[in-house]
Amino acid sequence: MSIKPNIVLIMTDQQRPDALGCYGNKAAQTPNIDHLAQQGVTFDNCYVQNPLCCPSRYSLLTGRYPHCHRVRSNWFAPREGETSFGHQLKRAGYSTAMIGKMHLTPWYDCFGFDGRIIAESKFHNCPDDYESFLNKNGTSRVELDYEKDSRFISQCSAIKSKLPQELHIDSFVGRSTCEYLQKAKEPFCLFTSFLSPHNPYDPPEPYDKLFENVDLTHLNFTEGEVERKPKEVYNYMNSCLRWPFKTDELTKKQVQLMRSHYYSLCTLIDDWVGRIIEILKTRKIFKNTVIIYTSDHGDLLGDHGLLFKQNFYEQSVRVPLIFHAPSLFEPRRVNSIVEAIDLYRTFCDLADTEPGKGTQGMSLLPLLTGYENYKHKKAAFSENFFGRMIRFREFKMIYYVGKPYGELYNLDKDPDEQNNLWDIAEVVDIKRELKNLLLDWAFTSEDILPLPIRSDHFDSRPLELDYNEGRPKVSERQSWYLQDFSSLYKNWDFDESGKLR
Repeated sequence: MSIKPNIVLIMTDQQRPDALGCYGNKAAQTPNIDHLAQQGVTFDNCYVQNPLCCPSRYSLLTGRYPHCHRVRSNWFAPREGETSFGHQLKRAGYSTAMIGKMHLTPWYDCFGFDGRIIAESKFHNCPDDYESFLNKNGTSRVELDYEKDSRFISQCSAIKSKLPQELHIDSFVGRSTCEYLQKAKEPFCLFTSFLSPHNPYDPPEPYDKLFENVDLTHLNFTEGEVERKPKEVYNYMNSCLRWPFKTDELTKKQVQLMRSHYYSLCTLIDDWVGRIIEILKTRKIFKNTVIIYTSDHGDLLGDHGLLFKQNFYEQSVRVPLIFHAPSLFEPRRVNSIVEAIDLYRTFCDLADTEPGKGTQGMSLLPLLTGYENYKHKKAAFSENFFGRMIRFREFKMIYYVGKPYGELYNLDKDPDEQNNLWDIAEVVDIKRELKNLLLDWAFTSEDILPLPIRSDHFDSRPLELDYNEGRPKVSERQSWYLQDFSSLYKNWDFDESGKLR
């Protein structure tokens, strides 16, 4: 390519595809994202490599499976020497930046990018840029401790934000993104990551009222489903997290509030996507910018009697993926199976640079350009602490390591994943083929390098509540911290108002 395109990767946290209008949701209010899809290339079968934040994000950044970069759960650091597409694009002459939640370890790492504006948590204490912004505006996360609210658990963490929309963390990410884009030197690669619609489902006014009169209580759940399914997926929610009620016994009131707030947060993000597009058009760089919209995993929202993620059902492991670049790619929908790790090589191809060693994804460029008769890959794979998943043609198999049981679905005939074919004799051949493919993948994708010990990683426990325990103090932040972005701000006074409606 003679002129290298700008790249803007917009990631959300815990967003299932069917929460967007462009993926068939008639209730959703996401016109800006839908417009990107209408003019872009929309992938209907994109799977993440682990349905949990940290492993999924590191896979996208490195183009490698979790069992290779070794981040298999939250708050674990990757092996020494892992590189991101940020490293590669910097070498190709790109200005690179991260804005928002990255969920890296250590939490302030730039992982090959020039710098970051950091917003790591909605309400857990963290001395990041968002906390500094709140302090400047007379508040802090301590005052947003929703877990002390008696309604937090009973409402499945659906609770109205205590902040006005201009101070909400997603508005902070959106405003920071707009400020950066107004001044970014081309070519640039911006990875911006909103924290919603991840729980707590906390829309500010007036977003909290957008869906209160829309019936959202229909669930993909059948009577007796919990007893028919392997216990591992239910143990995570109902035993490990120790909720005071069973998630398969949610009331319609709980489901309605949770989903209405979830959809409201999707609309808040969509409004910021619209503002980001306006900035690109005002700078007259919209046509030379590739916008990618995706998420790190989905959310069950009560489907299958479950909340949140950490399993391989479609609502948890499949994500939206949209590429918008009409000057490069004609609009189309792609049904081919793709993986989140494919983004790494795609970005390197767009930047006309080498991907480096060890990447395992495949470039999406042939699919984006509509290359005829192109076969992308046989299957998609995902993994977590209790099992492995393979999606091959119309079939999905979930293999529970060391267990005689498992799950096998024909998604063409059973898109709701209610009819488990694992013990059905008629599908023994496809079951054997899927097991063989899974076995081949396990061997061919294994990383041969030994696992090093990182000198900057002191604690591998899942520190959900205290980001600083066992980690460097604020005063020990690395020298690159905000160094290249300091000119964007004057005591955190934004040009963007932060108020969209």
